[in-house]
Amino acid sequence: MSVVFEPQLDYPVGAICPDIYESSPGTPPPDDFVVSRSRDGSVVSTYGQMAWDLSIYHPEGKSNILNFCYWDSGEENPTRKQLTYEIRFLIFLLIWARDGAPLSLGTLQNYLSILRALAKFAEDMSRQIREILIDDKHLWLFIETRCSGWAIETFGSLLPLLVRLGNERLGFDIVGDKQLKAIRSLGQQYRTTLKQHAPIPTRIYSQIIAQLLKELAEWEEVSDDVLSVLQACGTDPRMGRSVEVQAAISKRKGLGKNLLPTFSQLASTKCLNYFDIKSREPAVKDLSALISEIQTAIKLTIQTFTGMRDDEALSLPYHCLEETVVNGKSHYIVLGRTTKLNNGKAKRTRWVTNQDSYRAIKLAQQIADTIFGVFGVTAKKTAARIADHPLFVSVSYLGLAGGKPKLKGDQFSIGFIYLERMSSLRKRLEPIIEDADIRELEHIDPHRAWRSEDRFQIGKPWLFTSHQLRRSLALYAQRSGYVSLPSLRRQLQHLTIEMSRYYAKGSASAKNFIGEDKDHFGLEWQRAQPESAALSYVLNVLLSNDILFGGHANWVEHILKDSKGVILVDRETTLRRFKKGEISYKETPFGGCTKVGECEQPALNWLHVDCLKSNCRNLVGNLTKLERVIAAQDKMVKALDQGTIEYRIEKADLEVLVATREAVLKTQ
Repeated sequence: MSVVFEPQLDYPVGAICPDIYESSPGTPPPDDFVVSRSRDGSVVSTYGQMAWDLSIYHPEGKSNILNFCYWDSGEENPTRKQLTYEIRFLIFLLIWARDGAPLSLGTLQNYLSILRALAKFAEDMSRQIREILIDDKHLWLFIETRCSGWAIETFGSLLPLLVRLGNERLGFDIVGDKQLKAIRSLGQQYRTTLKQHAPIPTRIYSQIIAQLLKELAEWEEVSDDVLSVLQACGTDPRMGRSVEVQAAISKRKGLGKNLLPTFSQLASTKCLNYFDIKSREPAVKDLSALISEIQTAIKLTIQTFTGMRDDEALSLPYHCLEETVVNGKSHYIVLGRTTKLNNGKAKRTRWVTNQDSYRAIKLAQQIADTIFGVFGVTAKKTAARIADHPLFVSVSYLGLAGGKPKLKGDQFSIGFIYLERMSSLRKRLEPIIEDADIRELEHIDPHRAWRSEDRFQIGKPWLFTSHQLRRSLALYAQRSGYVSLPSLRRQLQHLTIEMSRYYAKGSASAKNFIGEDKDHFGLEWQRAQPESAALSYVLNVLLSNDILFGGHANWVEHILKDSKGVILVDRETTLRRFKKGEISYKETPFGGCTKVGECEQPALNWLHVDCLKSNCRNLVGNLTKLERVIAAQDKMVKALDQGTIEYRIEKADLEVLVATREAVLKTQ
């Protein structure tokens, strides 16, 4: 009896499906069976090929090739050919014969990595893959000798899928349930050992942000000059090249012998100085690298001020900016797509951001315009096919550093702009770790042995990854008081206001904005609020060495401390109370407030002098901060006209501040 096998893939708009196969279960398709087609219907890959190109089916249009060659050296032989056919058939079954939701192309790549490792092991054992999968002894030998923690976890999710295919489709029976459970258990143990991405210490965080904004500012100064050179060199393969290269190209293409300007002749002095500052040679190859580098800095800036993941930022379309007005205020919204927790299928989503991110996106669009312009293409605004014109389009299309990808109509691909590839930029972005940075991490998580981990050693550069930006933004940028550096506070303050309006718990705007996305950054922002407030409270109240005063400060001194001044509560207890809503902490100009819920004080009373007058039980005053407020208030009062009511109001507030200071000093 024949069975119809339909491919289980998520197809982007305009993609054409591969073949449907009708045959007896357990029978592989013929070698000319089509596994992928281009948008015009032509064949891209067939079953019998050593690699299947499924890029046309990638939700972001990225390159995605399933390569079945598993050996590192040597030639193909009958044994290797047979093993690649086994791998191929298993991947075919996962796509065509599996029931349930389609697997993402990323998941298929992960499973292929395991199957390639399994094929190499089978070759070393002089066995077939199926013989490994049905034999407990050899399967465990493969796991113990060839699998990392990640591989065991991935293998543990692959095996149940193969089991569910059954003997009829697979042609054999996988090892029993006991072994499968043991493998899954090992994978779960690996998962629990993974440590959460560390938040970036505030000093380092501030320097990273400052450096990213510096990269953008330096680029803005020369962008017109550099992009003019980029357009010229991308339009003519001789432009900007050396005399020897121009001569070779002219001879090969049958062009005239007239020489065009070399790079140094073409570029302006400002442009050449920029290359020198960035330690780049004045050459088209370095121009390509420099464009990729500034695209990376732009991408990181967007992630810094949105909380996007790496893939979410990379996949942004050219037209991703939207300005919206809420309660009379303008806000910048970034429109994009995510495949996270959506089975690899692209889903529209949005992020709120600030002026710096808006500025970064505009710079990225300027670069993209130049690359598109070389091909006479304009990025049109459309609701469909938004991935055809990515914001971070690959500069490789201009062929400045060797070969270039083939352009499919006016459809462009994303560039490989990963920080890991940018050693020069990474060096500029990674400050040296100091003892104060480690102490700050110890405040955040006192149970993690930060000083024992190699990457957190004093004197070493901070190992910066884009993943750290997401948690750091959620944890620090809520104006909870833990962001103590003035420069960092200034950089994040506007964004904090924007996010609070959209992402605050209970906000109707936030719910509509986030929609059904259960892993949106807005939800992470909301979850981080209690932790951020708790950390601020621990730092500014429980662990403060400053002179504190006020109702809550007195309660801490007399109730939470023993006779030796040691705090009797721990971080976990405090954090639990914050998460339950039993306590709150908000920073004020001269200290903080622990009231849960809305404050009864008038909103216009920004100095909270009434709290000082009544010695409010929620007040945590800080004498050092109070001194700074008095100095600022005194300066303002002296600048006012003494005959105005404004002077009398501000003078009265100053007198309350001074009287409070005198009262606190008397008790010391």
